[in-house]
Amino acid sequence: MSQAAAKEQGKPKKDLDTCVAETRLFVQKVVDRFDLKFNPDAEVNETVIQGLARNQHLHNKRYCPCFLIQHNRELDRVCPCKPGLEEEVPRDGHCHCGIFCAPDFSPGAPYAPAPAE
Repeated sequence: MSQAAAKEQGKPKKDLDTCVAETRLFVQKVVDRFDLKFNPDAEVNETVIQGLARNQHLHNKRYCPCFLIQHNRELDRVCPCKPGLEEEVPRDGHCHCGIFCAPDFSPGAPYAPAPAE
């Protein structure tokens, strides 16, 4: 067992409700910090928040709920993930999970990034 894993075993787990509340604050900070907006579909946002919180509760990390956890730093996506911020949002208008969107994203319309000023 790694030192980090041993250290985590000794920590008391936060209850799921606490993880959900903290995750709600966390995703708002991500939106503010990276100049994003939430998906207009509240159900998408709630599903992703619940998945992130569940992973925080079970694994002590907000692993992306849309990908299988590999327990491999190179493969696992921890929110906010680099591919989401650097590739998916600029290209698709939203991250893979759909919670974080470009400011000019409109569901159902083809996404074309705003021209750089």
